[in-house]
Amino acid sequence: MTLLELINISLKWNSPKEKPFIKNLNLKINNGNILSVFGKSGVGKSSLINVIAGTNEDNLSFEGEIILNGKILNNIPIERRKIGLLLQEGTLFPHLTVEQNIYFGMNRKLKSKDKLFLIDENLKKANMDGFQNRYPHTLSGGQKARIACLRAVMSEPELLLLDEPFSSLDPEHRNTFRNFVISMIKESKIPCLLVTHDEADKRISHEKPIDLNLFLK
Repeated sequence: MTLLELINISLKWNSPKEKPFIKNLNLKINNGNILSVFGKSGVGKSSLINVIAGTNEDNLSFEGEIILNGKILNNIPIERRKIGLLLQEGTLFPHLTVEQNIYFGMNRKLKSKDKLFLIDENLKKANMDGFQNRYPHTLSGGQKARIACLRAVMSEPELLLLDEPFSSLDPEHRNTFRNFVISMIKESKIPCLLVTHDEADKRISHEKPIDLNLFLK
C-alpha cells in the first residue's frame, strides 16, 4: 500500500539562537487520499513541502523521519524520491510544446508510441484534446495548471505534493481545476499532501486537516 508517513518532524533555521518553528509533526496519508495542511503565512507550509521533496534550503534543517512505502527518504536525493510536485505557478518549460512538456517526465521504459497514446488519452480527460502542439505562452492560466498537473501525475510518482496550486486561478477555474486534481489523484491511487490557506481546499481532505499553527514553538 502506498503510504506517506512523517514521524516527529521538526524544522528550524540554522542559527544558534533559532528554535524549531515546527515541532513534532506526525501524519499519515494512504492510497488515493488527500491530506490538507494549513496555517498562516510564514508558518512553514512551503518549507515542509520542500523538506519532503528534498529541495529544502541550505539554511534549513530538520529532525524526524520521512517514510514513503516503508523507505526512509531523509538521505535520498531528490531525483530518486519518486515524488511529484505541483506548485502555485504550475511552471511549464516555455520552449516545449504541451506534448513535449508531459513527455519529458514520463517513464523512460515506456515506448514512445505508448507515451504519445497516454498523453492523447489524458489530454482528452483534461478537455484539452488538440492542444498537443501548443506552447505554454498560448495557454490560459487554467490550461497551464491542468498541463502541469498531468505532467506531475503522468511521471508516475509515489507521492504528490501540492503547494497552493489553486490560489493563482480565478474562482471559476479554481473549482474546475480542483475537481480535476481530485479525480487524477483518485484514479492514480497515490497519496497527496496539499498545503493551503484556502478553506475550500481544507474540505477536500480525506482526513482531518492539520493546522500547522498548533505545531509552532
